Amino acid sequence: MTVIYNPYLVIVSAFIAVLASYTALDLAGRVATSQGADRKVWLVGGAIAMGTGIWSMHFIAMLAFSLHSSAQQIPIGYNLPITIISLLAAIFAAGLSLSLVSRPRVGFPTLLTSAILMGVGIGAMHYLGMAAMQMSAVIRYDPILFLLSVALAVVVSLVALKLSIKFRRQTQNINKKPQLIISALIMGAGILLLHYTGMAAARFTEDYERYVESATINNSSLAFYVACFTFLILGATLAITSDKAGREYGMRDY
Repeated sequence: MTVIYNPYLVIVSAFIAVLASYTALDLAGRVATSQGADRKVWLVGGAIAMGTGIWSMHFIAMLAFSLHSSAQQIPIGYNLPITIISLLAAIFAAGLSLSLVSRPRVGFPTLLTSAILMGVGIGAMHYLGMAAMQMSAVIRYDPILFLLSVALAVVVSLVALKLSIKFRRQTQNINKKPQLIISALIMGAGILLLHYTGMAAARFTEDYERYVESATINNSSLAFYVACFTFLILGATLAITSDKAGREYGMRDY
C-alpha cells in the first residue's frame, strides 16, 4: 500500500508544532513565578494550551496522511471517543510535566522523570490517535521503529523541559526573544521527528472485510477547523501572558 502526505497540511502541522513549543516555553516562566491560586490557574491553562497544541500538530499531520491501494484511495475515519482520549493524554502529560519542572529547584532526577512521563504521554497520544483510525486496513508496527519513536518522545521532552527551565525567567526580556524563537524551532522540529518516526513504524495491510462509514467531512476541512481552534487557544494564551507581563513591568517601573 502507498502512503501519501498532503504537503500543505504537513506545513500547517509544522507551524503549529513551533507555535505550541513557543507557547510552552513562554508559559513555563509564568507557572514557575506564580504562587497560590494564580499558579494553579496558570498550570491548568498551560497544560490545556500545551497539550492541545501538541495534539493538534499530531492530528493535523495524520489528516495529511492518505493511504492508497492498487485500485483506489482507502477512506479513513476517526473514532471520536478514542480521539478525545488521545487529547486528554496530551493535556495530562503536559500538566504533570509543567507541575514538576516549575518547582523552584529542579534536579536532574526530577527533570528525567518529567521527561519520561511526558514522553510516554506523547507516545500514548500518538498511538491512541493511530488506534482511532477507522479504515479497511489493519495496522502493525515495526518493533524497532516503535521503540525508537517512544525513545525520541522522551528525548524531545527532555530537551523541551530543559529549555523551559532555561528560559522560564527570561521570557520577559526582549533580548532573549530570538533565543526563545530558536529554541521553539528546535523543540518543534523534535516533535515533528517523533511523529513521523511513529508513522514510519506503521505497516498497513488491506482488509476489506472491515466496514468503514463514509466520512461526513473531508480531511482538509477538518484540519482547517482543528487549526483554527488551536490558533485561537494558543493566540489567546500568548495574548494573556503578554498582557500580564506588560502590567507587571509597568508596575515595576512605577
